[in-house]
Amino acid sequence: MKTVTFSFDHPVAVKIFFNCTSDPHLKQEIKLLRSDEYGLLHIPLEGIPEGIWELMLEWNHEDRDFCMKKVLEIPGAILS
Repeated sequence: MKTVTFSFDHPVAVKIFFNCTSDPHLKQEIKLLRSDEYGLLHIPLEGIPEGIWELMLEWNHEDRDFCMKKVLEIPGAILS
């Protein structure tokens, strides 16, 4: 399974938004994921069409809200 991995200093529950900047008509569902106990968050990429994608991650830790953006280029359809 193809994934993108983020490393946090603590376990997190993250809401992930996918925006395709190369084709705004492409849509992906918002994902709600949890990291493992070490703070590693693995985001599966199967089924995401090729293009330039902006991932926006939102989470809360110790009553503070956080947001991070990451731009990814997916070279072709990732099937598995």
